[in-house]
Amino acid sequence: MKKWKERINRWKFDRKMQALIITFITLTTLIVLIVFTSSSVTSLKAKSMELLQGKNATLAENYRNMLEKYKATSIALVIDRSVQSYMECSEKQSADYETAITGAHNVLYSSLNMSSDLNFISVVNYQLDDYIYRGKVALPATEFQQVYEKDIEQCKTGQNSTLKIGFSNAYFKGSQYTVNVYFPIYSVNQVMEEKGLLCMNYSNPVLEQIINEQETGQRTEVVSTDGTVVAMGDTEKIGTIVDYTDKLLGEQGSFYQNGRLYVYQKVHKWNYYIISSIASIELYRPSIHAISLMAVILIILIFISYMIVKKVIQRVYQPLDSVVQKMDDVASGSLAVRIDVENMGEDFVKLATGFNSMMEEILVLMEQVKQEQHQIEQIRFNSLQSQIQPHFLYNTLDCIHWQAIADGNQEISTLVKALARYYRICLSRGRDVIPLKMEIEHVQNYLIIQNMRYDHIIGSEISLNEECRDAMIPKLTLQPLVENSIYHGIKVKQGKEGSISLRAVRQGDDVKIILADTGTGMTQKQIDDMNQHLSEYDESFGYGVRNVNKRIELLYGAGYGLHYLKNSSGGVTVEIHIPYVTEVQDEMLQGETANV
Repeated sequence: MKKWKERINRWKFDRKMQALIITFITLTTLIVLIVFTSSSVTSLKAKSMELLQGKNATLAENYRNMLEKYKATSIALVIDRSVQSYMECSEKQSADYETAITGAHNVLYSSLNMSSDLNFISVVNYQLDDYIYRGKVALPATEFQQVYEKDIEQCKTGQNSTLKIGFSNAYFKGSQYTVNVYFPIYSVNQVMEEKGLLCMNYSNPVLEQIINEQETGQRTEVVSTDGTVVAMGDTEKIGTIVDYTDKLLGEQGSFYQNGRLYVYQKVHKWNYYIISSIASIELYRPSIHAISLMAVILIILIFISYMIVKKVIQRVYQPLDSVVQKMDDVASGSLAVRIDVENMGEDFVKLATGFNSMMEEILVLMEQVKQEQHQIEQIRFNSLQSQIQPHFLYNTLDCIHWQAIADGNQEISTLVKALARYYRICLSRGRDVIPLKMEIEHVQNYLIIQNMRYDHIIGSEISLNEECRDAMIPKLTLQPLVENSIYHGIKVKQGKEGSISLRAVRQGDDVKIILADTGTGMTQKQIDDMNQHLSEYDESFGYGVRNVNKRIELLYGAGYGLHYLKNSSGGVTVEIHIPYVTEVQDEMLQGETANV
């Protein structure tokens, strides 16, 4: 990505404009294509869902009617008097057995004749451990006796009742899929006493249509509410559990899964769903041709647009290219270059005229720069000369110090010695950042001078943690703060006596310096205003304090600096927060100098 960016930055202006316009046209074309595709797909999806919902509704209604028919037939048979009489038989040798079995046979035969899709019907008597059978095919062909007990375990309850329904190829030796209906037969004389079982086998055209469905890309399934597949084209999956059971919510709906659109419809009052699905590729296939044709047309339009844009931009850019070439000549050192304005065209005449005027001004300015450079060199020389002056000052103060000692004037000696140290640290060989121990020494010298000046009205307590001695701090950070405490706190106090406490402690990677006085103090509002204006320019706010805070911020960042607060003695405390560093990089010092 970075290489491409660098390569693009090296392109000429006309090429960048061509790329920009073509990119815009391409993006616009893509947006149109995407909108068209989205609209087409949405329309097709809506139509497909409508067709699938209609298909599901028809299948669900047909299937419901058949299920209701199975249920009604089952109820009618289990309460039939002849069937009940057969169920009451406990011995085949009884006098009533022949009458009962004949009547039951007739009832089953009548039911078989009245239902064209009923393949066979059977009634099992648990007391006799026997059954009667009527069917359109012989008993051996259905293998009823060998199958029914095992098959009933595989069937699901179709409703909240004892009716069980299954769809399988268990009967007829696996040659065909049929609906198997099982309904327990209870005694009408004794509640909940199960006497036998009614078994019916139907050919179901709805389910047969589903398993024989050949339409490419589409499929229909019948799934019970617990996710068991009842019927589908892939008969090997009948009886398995689908992986989208949790998405079958309510009476009807739709969802996407595994690249297919599923539309489902619940069979009213029954525990089954009719589910139709279609592959996404089949769903969108009708629109692919139209989208492809439109894409080809748009690609052709983009190519034509590119050729037109290229020609137009080349012609428009030609005068500007002349200016660029002249500027290249100037960059190579030819300051006598000028642009012929006659062939520039009306739009670029001012640019060419300005270029020519600029070149004339450059020649004049270059002469001025030569003169100014000479003046700067002279100033630097004078500055180096001025640095010799402090040595003369130190030597003079030392002479006064030793003369005072010779004369026995200890106070003058102390004052002059403190003043010499004070200025020596102020100059610090030109360094702007010094160790904290030197800054503390500078404050001590300053206090010596001020106490001799104001008759020793200033007490002091200075504590410097050993871990903080070498921490680097901007020069003249503490002295202006001590001066504020003296002039605005202690000196204006009644009695004009007070003390200053100065201590420095290490806190992890930082150093906190705490300067407290016992002066007249400030109100909380004054302290809040001072903290608020520390980093802001305000002519009414003290320059020295703001300068100290600004230097710390510029050197170490906005997270460091001063913070004022009231102390318990009624005076003011200022906390100076700096990082613990023992050396300061040149880049930081240069940045501070430039910003100040």
